[in-house]
Amino acid sequence: MEKGNSQKKERMFSWMNSKLEVRDTGKYGKGVFATENLQKNDILAMFGGYVMTLDEESLLPENIRDLGHQISDDFVIGINDVADLQSVDYFNHSCNPNAGINGQIFLVAMEDVIPDEQICFDYAMTVGGDEPYSLECLCGSENCRRVISNTDWENPELQKKYRGYFQWYLQEKINKLQQAL
Repeated sequence: MEKGNSQKKERMFSWMNSKLEVRDTGKYGKGVFATENLQKNDILAMFGGYVMTLDEESLLPENIRDLGHQISDDFVIGINDVADLQSVDYFNHSCNPNAGINGQIFLVAMEDVIPDEQICFDYAMTVGGDEPYSLECLCGSENCRRVISNTDWENPELQKKYRGYFQWYLQEKINKLQQAL
C-alpha cells in the first residue's frame, strides 16, 4: 500500500471470472450468467473461505449452511457469516451442467458457453461425505434426478459423464473403487 493511501482492500474469499455476473433467474432466485462467450476449460471461479468440519458447517445459519464446498470427507471451505456472501455463492445445480470442478477449488467450463447462458454444475461433483445429505432438485433438465444426495458420485453413469470434473477427493475415491474391480 502506498504511503498516504488509507483505502482498505476488500476481503476476498473467492474469485469469479469477469465474463460472468449474478442476476435473477426469474424462477429460482439468483444465479450466475455469462456476459460474453467462454471456451471449454476456461476458469469460471475459484472457491475459497474458512476451512470448517462438516459438523461446524451444520451449525451455521440455515441460509448459508449449504454454501460451502466440500474438499474432503470431513471438511468444507466456505463462509460462516451472511455478510461474507460473494458472487461465487450463486452458482446453481443442474443435472445437465455446463461447468465442472477442476482440482479442489476451481470451477471450469465443460463446454463452450454463450452470453446469457446460466452457469451450473452438478452438486454430485462436490458432495460425498458420510453425513446423509439430500436436496430436492428443481433444475428441470430432461435427465433430472429429482433428488441430489451425498451418494450421487457413486453412480457409474455420473462417474463416466463427469470424469475429470469431480472434486479431487471424490475423483480419488472413484479411482480406488474402479481399481478394486
